[in-house]
Amino acid sequence: MKVKNNKAINNLALSGIKNNIKKYALLSIAVILTTLMFSSFFTIVGSILNELQLASMRRAGGSAHTEIKYLCQSEYDILKKDSKFKDISYRIVVGFVRDERLKKLNVEVNYFEPLNAKGSFCYPEEGRMPEAENEIVLSDLTLKELGVPKEIGSEFSLDLLIGNEVKTYDFVLCGSYRGDPISFAQQALVSEKFQQKYAPVKQTSFFEETDFNYSGYIMADINFRNSFNLQKKLDKLMSRTGLNNSNSGVNWAYMTSSIDPLAIVLMIMFLAVFFFAGYLIIYNIFYLNIISDTQEYGLLKTIGTTGKQIRQIVLRRASLLSLFGIPIGLILGIGVGAYLLPVITEDLNTVSFDKGKVHLNVWIILLAVVFSYVTVIISSLRPCKNAARVSPIEALKFTEKLGKNGKPKRKKVIVILSLSLALVVLNSTFGILSGLDLNTFIEKYTSVDFSIQDAGFDNPSMMSYGIGVDNGFWEAANEQDSIENIGRLYFEFEEDTPYCFDDITWEKIENRLLKTREARERIEYFNRYYPNFDVNVFIENLNKKKSLEGKLYGMDEFVVSKLDVIETLDGSDKIDMEKFMSGKYVLLNQFNYNGSCYNALDPGDKVLVRNKRPEYFKPKYFAQDGTPYIFGAYDEAPLEEYEVLALVEIPYPIERQSYYCYDFDCILPPDEFLNICGDRLPERVLIDVKNESEEEFETWIKDYTENENDNLSYISKASVEEEYKSTRKTIISIGFVLVVILSLIGLLNYANTIIASIMVRKREFAMLEAVGMTGKQQIFSMVREGLGYFVWTAIVSTVLSTVVNIFILRNLMDGTAILIWHFTLLPLIICLPLFLILSALIPVASYSVLNKKSVVERLRVE
Repeated sequence: MKVKNNKAINNLALSGIKNNIKKYALLSIAVILTTLMFSSFFTIVGSILNELQLASMRRAGGSAHTEIKYLCQSEYDILKKDSKFKDISYRIVVGFVRDERLKKLNVEVNYFEPLNAKGSFCYPEEGRMPEAENEIVLSDLTLKELGVPKEIGSEFSLDLLIGNEVKTYDFVLCGSYRGDPISFAQQALVSEKFQQKYAPVKQTSFFEETDFNYSGYIMADINFRNSFNLQKKLDKLMSRTGLNNSNSGVNWAYMTSSIDPLAIVLMIMFLAVFFFAGYLIIYNIFYLNIISDTQEYGLLKTIGTTGKQIRQIVLRRASLLSLFGIPIGLILGIGVGAYLLPVITEDLNTVSFDKGKVHLNVWIILLAVVFSYVTVIISSLRPCKNAARVSPIEALKFTEKLGKNGKPKRKKVIVILSLSLALVVLNSTFGILSGLDLNTFIEKYTSVDFSIQDAGFDNPSMMSYGIGVDNGFWEAANEQDSIENIGRLYFEFEEDTPYCFDDITWEKIENRLLKTREARERIEYFNRYYPNFDVNVFIENLNKKKSLEGKLYGMDEFVVSKLDVIETLDGSDKIDMEKFMSGKYVLLNQFNYNGSCYNALDPGDKVLVRNKRPEYFKPKYFAQDGTPYIFGAYDEAPLEEYEVLALVEIPYPIERQSYYCYDFDCILPPDEFLNICGDRLPERVLIDVKNESEEEFETWIKDYTENENDNLSYISKASVEEEYKSTRKTIISIGFVLVVILSLIGLLNYANTIIASIMVRKREFAMLEAVGMTGKQQIFSMVREGLGYFVWTAIVSTVLSTVVNIFILRNLMDGTAILIWHFTLLPLIICLPLFLILSALIPVASYSVLNKKSVVERLRVE
């Protein structure tokens, strides 16, 4: 019969909690702790992802979903008529700042629509958008480098490259915004009047241009309704508008722009671990609480309550506890996240302002609430089912279902799993932390004591290639008595193919390199943004030219001594410096992709290097798959032949931090490098100093790069050591939070299990005491039960920690350059004695509370 019994069920659910407030307080704490875990996790991860995405947007130059570049007026008119995107805005390319004061900054000059300026993070925060012809908006970083006061109305001049000509223009500052150092370029916003006068909008397609002058072309930014699968949406848009040949791309800052199955699987697995940890808390305590309430359910069944109604009572109690516990846990979790975020994000390469702040949104709160509530409901379903099944007679005489040894079965497994999980995570975290090796970290990022370079050498966005370390620094450095060795590194790269080969040598390159899966993957990766790219056609063109692109270095003897030697012509493990300095030989870098290394050539093979002196330079232009290229061609330049003296690996701190399809990089001695590349300054100077003089030299070099020549930057062992300490601190902070949360889960489960087990079995203990069992004997029995938990936890955690350490951590750490794996169970050795003490103390404390009631009171059926 269907009756209106909701009110009665609600009253029963609420009265059960009121009558057993202490018992349900334990379950409330479990709900709070579970919600705290989820909310702190989602707050931290959500804020970090938000911050990383914002940083990626700033590097990419904007927050728009997609960008279509170099449109003429008619093409933009076609595009903006499409109705299936959310909004469209544009900026018009005017030129670039080419001012001597801005050697460290790449500054683009554009006219912006207001919406586009906001999406590009350059809308003025002080002042307004430019209106008059001579008005301009600049970032505070640009103004600082220019030495211009950040005051509205400041007057100054700038050298701008517009078209193919550099001229000086006078401006008045009408606004400014906060610039971020991580951005690839700072923006200079000029007025529409200035743009129309000096860079009018182009009326012909970019691909019909002969001089590839970018000024006057429209850059359109488009936002769709959401950021899911952006590439597919962009492809459809280009197809609808017929602009398939246009240079377009998805904003790589959006993590949902493409679907990465592996990332989805890893995220699901990570969430599953947290979900399981919360489940362990709730399920065990719900199970024990329902057991203790079984007699209540039996009495209800005797007066006609159905199994379905029993389930409703249990689930409503769970919902009431969630209504109370989830908000408290949510507030605490967000607080924990806000406290830990600044520590965790301090050394992340993210935005430089508003860093480490909580980025709360409705999704973070909703996820924490949903995960917590679903965990509570799922955890209560099985105990709820058991409560609904029990018959009235069984319920009235029920204590707890025991195993063959007379001990509770299910709860033992869950408690052991929860305790073991905390210990395994603790041991794994300690293993990673103890594997962080300072010396390895320093060797990875510093091959020498000091590396001095042009400030933009390792940052392609700064576009200061070719400036180099001037002779003034070389002379000043050589006057320092603390220097033991000093060397210079020269660099050259053009998007041309400087290395050529004869038929026999090319056949070896084709078989050893181009036919490998890794080489093909790398070629596809570096060309992934080009529409309709075909790796087979690409390799076929290489085979026709028998030529490869790559970087060309010039290194003197001291720098060469820092290279890792793989194979030499004479079979030794050292490079014959006399032969190398003769100018007849070249050192060849080994091909490396995702840990796979290949020797494209052998020592003794010949390499033809195209002479790249300025007098041989002739501009050449072409377009591939709709993408324009402008590069220096040396087709008529002579080829210089060199013999491969050795195969080497260039350490990370020495090489230029830019990479190409194959990185077929060659190294010449300095004199020969300058002979075929023309006079230039070294891009990097490497220095070793006396051990006792490192601090003194660091003081000198810091003062020199800040006050004497701020175009230079430096890296020292001391600065790398500071970075190591910061990285280690971040890992410790994250690991500590994870370990504390999981440890609390385990300890709470353990304490609640013992306490609830004693409460459930209090009638059993009272009967044993009534027939002559002493209090000491009962305490000994409970302590022995606790020791059983301890022994099994010790066995399971030791086995799991060993497996994780050897088969997972080892592979993970061996794949990094700054971690050294070693087997450890030290955290278990420290923590297990603590668990042993608790396994004795908790039963004693619990029994002392229980023993306050008399035997008669405990024998009564409640």
